[in-house]
Amino acid sequence: MYRRLIVAILISIVSAPALEAQERWDLNQCIHHALENNLTHHLNVLGEKAARIDATQSKLNLLPSVSASSSAGISYGRSVDPNTNDVTNTDFFNNSGSLGSSIGLFQGFIRLNRIAYSKFRLQATQWKKINYQDDLAFDVLTAYFNVLYYQGLVEITREQLKLSEGNVKKTEAQIETGLKARTDLAEMQATYEKEMLILIQTENTLEEVKLQLGQLMNLTADQLSSFIIENEGEEPAAMLRSSLAADSLFNSFVQFSPYVKMAQAELNAASKNVAMARGQYFPSVNLGAEVNTGYYETNKDDNGKTIPFRDQIDNNISEYVGASLSIPIFGRNEVRNEVRKAKLAREQAETQLEQYRQAVYYELVNNSRELYALSREYGQTKKQLEANELAYKVAQRKYDEGLIDVIELLTVKNRVGESKGQLLNARLQWHIKSRVIDFYKGIRFWEGEKVAG
Repeated sequence: MYRRLIVAILISIVSAPALEAQERWDLNQCIHHALENNLTHHLNVLGEKAARIDATQSKLNLLPSVSASSSAGISYGRSVDPNTNDVTNTDFFNNSGSLGSSIGLFQGFIRLNRIAYSKFRLQATQWKKINYQDDLAFDVLTAYFNVLYYQGLVEITREQLKLSEGNVKKTEAQIETGLKARTDLAEMQATYEKEMLILIQTENTLEEVKLQLGQLMNLTADQLSSFIIENEGEEPAAMLRSSLAADSLFNSFVQFSPYVKMAQAELNAASKNVAMARGQYFPSVNLGAEVNTGYYETNKDDNGKTIPFRDQIDNNISEYVGASLSIPIFGRNEVRNEVRKAKLAREQAETQLEQYRQAVYYELVNNSRELYALSREYGQTKKQLEANELAYKVAQRKYDEGLIDVIELLTVKNRVGESKGQLLNARLQWHIKSRVIDFYKGIRFWEGEKVAG
């Protein structure tokens, strides 16, 4: 007895770390982990940062540009004296410097329109990032419930396999007493082996869908091996079709839909792109100023000595202020074609916006319809399962009494397994659709808060 106790303690000690290593995840934890580690989401974050830099630069382009330059050199042999422009054969050193600034006073409002264009492009990038977050959340949601579905199918198949195993043993005992024929045992064993194969196939599919969920979450192989998800135990609620008014739901959802807002920002950016293209028709006015000075070794005083560097820098200062006007007259029709292309891009953005609105509307209508249908389907499938379970109990008793053959018993038994699978599918699909409807109502279920309009 003591030996058995020691063995039991040792087994519990060895198995304890493995049990602790298995971490249970609920749906929200899976989504948050995916948002933090998904690589495509990271690329969208980087794209938003780049768009923010572009938006900042478009504003900075309104400031004047300032540049400074300096040059120094030694001339040998026959050359031009930069101080007097005379030809000289004397070697000499010279140094010059300049400081200049320029600003565009008017460019057909192109810069102002570019600021607005960059702002809308930034908004589009931000909404694209949020839209991908939503898409990723629903991809994880679907993958999560796929894992739950195949976990449930594995349990159902094991239950069916256990029943078949019991029937095989019972039939073997009844053959010995002469109550059943060996053909019944062969049929029972064939069903058992078939269900064993189904169990293996279902377990393989379970591992596959787990891998798909792990890929979305960017889990390592070690993390995935100890990955366990929480089951969704809530029963689907009965509902009335009137509680899912698709039109009113769409009118509120479209106001804050990232999918639609992204398309609207793209349209606004396309409109500003048209304005920038048209700005090339206008004249441009630029203002410039420059200060120059220099030191020349050939610049000498009355005594024939080279004037000191500091004195020459002060004496040789020259200043310039000026403005330039550029008027476009003929540019081989390039500006006109750019405007036409910008208008076409704007029209494409308008069409895409309407296409997005249409897609959102029909998705919302279809999801509302499916949620209502799944609510009814779940209720009916539950009744069907209860009836099939009762029918199986009756069939089992009749089979034991020799009133029905093995084929009839197995047919009723298979109906029980099919009903359980259908009920599981209806329940999990209802959970998915109910969360989709919550999202249409402005609730990001993984954040537990309402989306601002």
